[in-house]
Formats: sequence, structure tokens, C-alpha cells
Amino acid sequence: MRDTVRWYERAPCGGERSNVPTLSLLMPVDRDRYRRLAGSFPTGVTIVTTKDEHGRPRGLTTQSFVGLSLEPALVLVAIDKSSRTLVALRRSNAFVVNFLKAGADEVATKFASKADDKFAGVAWRSSRAADGAPILHEQSLAYAECQVVQEQEAGDHWIFIGRVDGGEFIGGVPLMYYQRTYAAWPEEKPAPPAI
Repeated sequence: MRDTVRWYERAPCGGERSNVPTLSLLMPVDRDRYRRLAGSFPTGVTIVTTKDEHGRPRGLTTQSFVGLSLEPALVLVAIDKSSRTLVALRRSNAFVVNFLKAGADEVATKFASKADDKFAGVAWRSSRAADGAPILHEQSLAYAECQVVQEQEAGDHWIFIGRVDGGEFIGGVPLMYYQRTYAAWPEEKPAPPAI
């Protein structure tokens, strides 16, 4: 624990130094350890899609999704700076989050790759609310059509906050990801009511 804690002297609001220490936690983990840590959190699998400046479909697999706000309806996605989809998303300012259903693991793997034509053999239709971004209706149990309202650089990713202007719940069993493996949602069990 001592290796991850660093103590600092902090100047109070008046500007004079105080001897009261504040705690600053450092995360000295390497890339592989961080991947194992983050991979310990089971998530659903999404494919974020958009169109480039020539109208060609672009997309990538990500688990970096957050349902951010109900009022207004906002979502957050994070895109790696090395992604070939990033430039298209930044230019279009519109995207679709496709929530994959069980059995879509081959499509998820394809969109996680650096393949040139990820959409070959994948059925899709254009979103009206997200400027033509692809909706993967046969591979998804739901989708959210979004317009970018904010973007922020964060480490080796860009974070996009999207306003949800459309979407549909199609139904099905969600595809899950845990420790670099895909699986279907194991069982449905209602959560207890909030107290």
C-alpha cells in the first residue's frame, strides 16, 4: 500500500502552507495488469457505428458504454485514439450504439479487428436520427441513435457524450464479455426492490 500512496502538503485557501497531508493515490499498474483488472468487470457488448465523410459505414466493438442521464437522455462512449472509426465519428458528430445479442460474437470479433470492410456480410440499415449511421438490426437487441453534444480527450481515448434522439428495443438475450470471453446472459432474476 505504501507504494501507491503519496503525501503532499497543501496550501489552504489563504495561501499559507499547511502541514495537513492530503492523500493522492497513484495507480502504478502496467497495461497488462490494467487489462486484467478492467476485464474483471462483466459488461454487455456494443458496436458503435457512424459514417465517414464519403458516406461509408464505420464501426468498432466497445464495452466502454455508460447510460449517463435520463433528463436529457445522454450516453457516453469511449473510443481508442488508434481506432480507424475515430476520425469519422469526430467529423460526423453522430453515432449509433448497437447493443449486441447472444450469438453475435463473430460480428463483435470482426468489429474489434482492424479489418478493412467490417460491414461485408453484415445486414444494416441507416439511422434517420443519427445521420445515416448503421443500425445492426439483426445482431442487436436494442440500439440508441445519438448526436454528439460533447467530446473530451482522456488518456489514450476520446470520450463522446451523445444525446439519444432515437432508438428501439428489439428484444433478445444480451451478449456479455468477461475476461476476454463472450457469453450469453446466464439467467433472468429480478433485482429486489430498492429500500
